[in-house]
Amino acid sequence: MSLFERFVLGVDIQKYSDRPVRRHVVLQRELDRILGEAAESAGIGRDRWDRQPGGDGELAMVPPDVDLIAVVRGFVNELDIRLADHNEDHEPEMRIRLRVAMHSDVMTAGPLGWAGPASIITARLLDSKPLRAALDENPRAHLAQIISGPVYRKVVGSGLGGLRPGQFRPVRIEVKEFREPAYLHVPGVSALPPRPPETRAEPFRIPFPKRPEPAPARTSPPPATPPPEPEPGLDPALTDRVRQIRKLLEDGEVDHADTVTTLVLAEAAGRGRSGWLRASDGARLPLALITELDAAWADTSGGTWGFRAQHQRLAGLELSKRREFREVCVRIGWRADQEEVSPPYPAFTRRAEAGGPFYPTLRNPERETHPEWHDEWASMIMAVHGQLRKSEW
Repeated sequence: MSLFERFVLGVDIQKYSDRPVRRHVVLQRELDRILGEAAESAGIGRDRWDRQPGGDGELAMVPPDVDLIAVVRGFVNELDIRLADHNEDHEPEMRIRLRVAMHSDVMTAGPLGWAGPASIITARLLDSKPLRAALDENPRAHLAQIISGPVYRKVVGSGLGGLRPGQFRPVRIEVKEFREPAYLHVPGVSALPPRPPETRAEPFRIPFPKRPEPAPARTSPPPATPPPEPEPGLDPALTDRVRQIRKLLEDGEVDHADTVTTLVLAEAAGRGRSGWLRASDGARLPLALITELDAAWADTSGGTWGFRAQHQRLAGLELSKRREFREVCVRIGWRADQEEVSPPYPAFTRRAEAGGPFYPTLRNPERETHPEWHDEWASMIMAVHGQLRKSEW
């Protein structure tokens, strides 16, 4: 008898049994089509999967040679896109919202099929309360994904393909005898809290620019000054995001704070699901939010980082013209010259050590697997800085 390490994924339609039986066949047919198209677009053709259909979903083992980044990231992204298309075209009773679970473990062949913990644990994850709650708490989401600890460490921990630890929220799964940590991701929901310290790998830290020399010591220390509260009228959810960004910066998690800043702005303009802004979306950004985000970055860096520092460098530049974006990058320090090709996000952020108004970058690492990511980045910059210029900030 042989033992194999296999990657297993499971999908399940939310509230499938609540629908009339006559609709089950239609839902199954649509789910089968959506899964097939998403897998094909992600480069992991479903015809090679070892599948176990279950009526309202399926468990499947992918071949050993399949790219796991394409499964964890690409397949889920493509699945979310196709679910969004389907749900926009159908009434609520025919919409499909999915729970998606992934695990990697050992299996062996048995007389009635595969046996071993790989499929059992995947089924436990798929049926877990945190995964069900993730869809209930995010009614606009089309799917919620949960991955086991081994998948998180091996795949997300690689940092490849735009995967970042901050995109997943740690949860504790307790189903029957199964009690293990797992990690949740809901596409389109930004700013998940950082992993707890006991499980977090040492983050990549960028040295902050040198702060100004402190004032001479006083005979009695002044009272501590708390961070300024956001302007009255700022949405409470956005206020919480600003506080989270401040905390990340205090902890030295600059890259995470940078990504969350980008996602918060997209969310504030109603573009949270896409993760970027069109140039025309700038008018929808609350100026109070941009001001508070700028303060968080400026306070942390002694005034070196932030939108105001960038704004000063861009004086006189015509931001409405896309061809000017390369000059924007040069002035802020994102490129050495206009001909330089922007490297992937981790290598890109290392040049922040040179100082200057580098952060926030408004780059979304999650989008960098898409060929149009650079145009999206340019649009994001034009949206934010165009709004600042119009408001005479």
